[in-house]
Amino acid sequence: MLTLTAITHAYGDVEVLHGVDLTVSGGELVALLGPSGSGKTTLLAIAGGLLSPTSGEVSTTGRPAFVLQGGALIPYLTVVENLLVRRVVAGARITAADKARAAEILEAVDLGKLANRHPAQLSGGEKQRTCVAQALFTGAPVLLADEPTSALDRDRGRAVMELLRRQAHEEGAAVLIATHDERSLDLVDRVTRIDDGALLMVGAR
Repeated sequence: MLTLTAITHAYGDVEVLHGVDLTVSGGELVALLGPSGSGKTTLLAIAGGLLSPTSGEVSTTGRPAFVLQGGALIPYLTVVENLLVRRVVAGARITAADKARAAEILEAVDLGKLANRHPAQLSGGEKQRTCVAQALFTGAPVLLADEPTSALDRDRGRAVMELLRRQAHEEGAAVLIATHDERSLDLVDRVTRIDDGALLMVGAR
């Protein structure tokens, strides 16, 4: 579960989030919808612990996995190694089961044939899908994604959304995505709209 309570955030004298309250339960996929500059990326960064709120509280079940807009891949590792390295960072040994899971996830995001390529050999959309695959590989109880479909065409964007939905519904993760892409909102459980740092609506699609 992810719970944000009375979250505010200011850059200098400018307050960009105004007392935001939001809860995402395990098994739920929630879209945070809003235009550029609305505060959704800042809110997501606070939810993931990448940024501290000026005031308010953040509560999460476990450590969140984060899909950053534009991606954050290690350039000297291959696509599949960028997934497996998460196990090393966590202090675990890479097992045959880990390799099989990584291969399965890469196939699911249509990257199976690119598993041994390096990030410099990928398109923007392929990098974005690799970042989504990284987050899915962690199996984290909370998954946060900033514009996960921004570099993808309609079909691939929808496929990514279906994977995020599956992570919520089948794996029990609390999944929150920040987006301005409304093409696949029929797949989410709830839409939250944010503008000028304030939530305008929290409810069903």
